[in-house]
Amino acid sequence: MSLLIVGSVALDSIETPWGRVAQVLGGSATYAALAARLWTPVSMVAVIGSDFPAAYAKMLAKRGVNGAGLTQVKGRTFRWKGRYDENLQAKTLFLDLGVFKSFEPKLTAGQQKIPHAFLGNIHPSLQWNVLRQLRSTRIVACDSRDDWIKNNRKEFLSLLKRMDLIFLNDSEARLLTGIHGLVQATRHLAKMGPKVAIVKKGEHGVLAASKDSFFSLPGYPISQVMDPTGAGDAFAGTCMGYLAGRKLSWANLCRGIQISSVAASITIEDFGPARLTNLTKADVLRRCRAFQAISRPVVL
Repeated sequence: MSLLIVGSVALDSIETPWGRVAQVLGGSATYAALAARLWTPVSMVAVIGSDFPAAYAKMLAKRGVNGAGLTQVKGRTFRWKGRYDENLQAKTLFLDLGVFKSFEPKLTAGQQKIPHAFLGNIHPSLQWNVLRQLRSTRIVACDSRDDWIKNNRKEFLSLLKRMDLIFLNDSEARLLTGIHGLVQATRHLAKMGPKVAIVKKGEHGVLAASKDSFFSLPGYPISQVMDPTGAGDAFAGTCMGYLAGRKLSWANLCRGIQISSVAASITIEDFGPARLTNLTKADVLRRCRAFQAISRPVVL
């Protein structure tokens, strides 16, 4: 089986209390694809400008990411510059959408037949655009952000009814449901349309709910977070990559969430997608075993 990922590819400049980098590869599609490729073949749909470094495109291809949908057009590649404080709260210092501003995802005939799809952090109208082009879906998931939830709520709510999974962070879940308590908010999300709602809580772990099941997982303890950029996209990409070709059962989903939490914990140990670039499945599974060892319940 294979996975279609639609989202952004960007050039990021990132500052944290522990260092800084400039013009590194970024974007929601990038992080999701580099994480998902460990579990299934990945086809990525995104737009880049004429200034996009060829070395980055070659690296993605070398890592097995099918770039047939990576369209290069005249103009500047999407750029973001941000600074994180010691509490890992981000402040945008510079934003230039460039060619991403006019992005219109167009799937090839082959991509339309891919059965699993992750609709990354793009406008709900573009997510709908992709959904209408898909021909034989088995599992479809989406992400979003505060802006879309606030300003395009009706369109996004209609999209949710077509989703198998939704990935949101804690603030997005609270905003969409109007419920502060995350357990209740996650349960409520699962009643708003998707089969499963997954709420990411950063270092505090993740919650997942269906209409009749609930799952909670702590975060993997990291001694030093270098850069949290893209962790949520890596989580979603890993989860969708793991589920591709598998039945969407509760057991498979919970296993996928555990693996995804580990992949996200590895992502934040370096700047940009540096850790994902050279990551292997063995690396992830090794940390999964360590995670199980430290989170195994004590018998009372």
